[in-house]
Amino acid sequence: MAEKDLKPPHDSLGRLVSATAARAQQLLAIKLEPHDLSPQQWIVLGVLWRRDGVSVGELARYMHSEKAAVSRLVDRMEKAGWVKKRASSKDARSILVFATQKAQEKSHLSSLYTEVNAVLLQGFSTNDSAQLFGLLNRAHKNGLDYIKNN
Repeated sequence: MAEKDLKPPHDSLGRLVSATAARAQQLLAIKLEPHDLSPQQWIVLGVLWRRDGVSVGELARYMHSEKAAVSRLVDRMEKAGWVKKRASSKDARSILVFATQKAQEKSHLSSLYTEVNAVLLQGFSTNDSAQLFGLLNRAHKNGLDYIKNN
């Protein structure tokens, strides 16, 4: 029996967004490799470069991840010298995460997403890019609204 060609549907928004996100992650990983950072670590540092002293819970919400997974990530980053943890002075149960000097020296990487965007949006006009972001933001909001109301 001849095998059928497995072509995914060209109009599946979830598949296309997921595949594009995977390409963005690959590009980001390539750009971060010389700095010995993973995309997930870069996201944590990106938050800390904007506001140092963020709780693990806040990082988890920002990253749309489980608190336990982010806690393990932060533990690995602390061992690698990227962050330091301290108990909150307001709530001893809350752990705050701070960027180390080593991390601060890499703060020029905070806008690395613009380089990834430039690759993904090559050949797009400014209007095309603005329209794409607008449409994706609307689709994201539609999904959130549906989940919230059902």
